[in-house]
Amino acid sequence: MNLLNLDEKTRAPFSKTVQTLIQKHKIAADTIFMNVLESEEAPEMNYWMTKVLVQEHFVSAQKELGKDENGEAVKPLHAACLLRNVGMLAALLELNAYSGDFTGKDFQLAARIASKHEDDVLLGVMMRYANELGNLEVFMKALQDAPTQ
Repeated sequence: MNLLNLDEKTRAPFSKTVQTLIQKHKIAADTIFMNVLESEEAPEMNYWMTKVLVQEHFVSAQKELGKDENGEAVKPLHAACLLRNVGMLAALLELNAYSGDFTGKDFQLAARIASKHEDDVLLGVMMRYANELGNLEVFMKALQDAPTQ
């Protein structure tokens, strides 16, 4: 699945970049991941960097990044929505970087964040993901019925 319809051939330069940052510049993969999360670069860059870091350098795509005001875990999927990082969001969805399913807490929280921001791009990526897995109706119903908290 490739939610952003990116050419797989464009991945190689990002893989090489990450390799250089880790080996030559001694930057930890987790640090690079956090920089990508906060990046405002093109979605393609954030997408490929995320995929490379998780798949080739074993960065955890579900690592707890902190706690919200209610003491709930904030994961990369949630942070990508908060920071409106569509490239990372698409990569994390494809990597199944959430617990449960479309009606589960992780996925629905990310969807509510995107909805609260009224970000059609983020919601569109999430809807496309759900649709490709044959769960668009389930996803939309769960989002509609979710508490607005």
